[in-house]
Amino acid sequence: MKEMKWEWIMGVAVWMAGVAGMAGEWAVVPRHGTRAGDAGGFEMGRTEVAVADFVEYLNGAGVPDFPETGQIVRRSGGTYAAKQKVGRQALSEVTPAEAEAYCRWRSQKSKRTVRLPTEAEWEAAARGGVDGAPFPWGWGGKVEEWARFAAPGPAPRIGHSKANGFGLVDMAGNLYEWCAPGAGQPSGFRAARGGSWAERDARRLEVEHRPFFAEGYRGQDVGFRVLREAKDREEGNWRTEHEP
Repeated sequence: MKEMKWEWIMGVAVWMAGVAGMAGEWAVVPRHGTRAGDAGGFEMGRTEVAVADFVEYLNGAGVPDFPETGQIVRRSGGTYAAKQKVGRQALSEVTPAEAEAYCRWRSQKSKRTVRLPTEAEWEAAARGGVDGAPFPWGWGGKVEEWARFAAPGPAPRIGHSKANGFGLVDMAGNLYEWCAPGAGQPSGFRAARGGSWAERDARRLEVEHRPFFAEGYRGQDVGFRVLREAKDREEGNWRTEHEP
């Protein structure tokens, strides 16, 4: 279990995870109480999905028709490659359907349920244990020191920002992140949370900011991170839910 404690950073009270809890691809979002009820009880990718990780999926799954983007090129023979110097950059120019296909591939490989978070799950993770705060790091502070925004593009590498209380980075700024479909989303649109490098108004980076993008949107300001369901929930359920 990771150690949790209050720390004062830049005059702001922040609920910080112990260093041991920040290691590896996954960060635990423990079950915890909030004003809206219980939340958490899953693992979240510490960072947004990187270009190299998505290229591995495209080639491993034999995807035939992913378009070339500012980050990904097609090679002779039908395989894909990351463009020079962007392999560890957060992936963008991906639709929610393509993000969900990546999740299904990860699920089959790991025999664990990997998926996009719901908006409620994303928000619980983004808050980092600081219930009611406007930003993942809490209140106040200089936003430009905590998040990639008002910038010429996404950060050169994933993991640009300081981690929040659950060990998650870039939950504000860098890229908007696709969420799973849910109630209150207009037909043909999908919610994406967290703000991006392209925003100039820090209020768009707040945890509760809730914009909608067309389902087919493929922009340089939107990517995704993945959620992995708790292992105790998985045991005995994987074959029933995912295999014929």
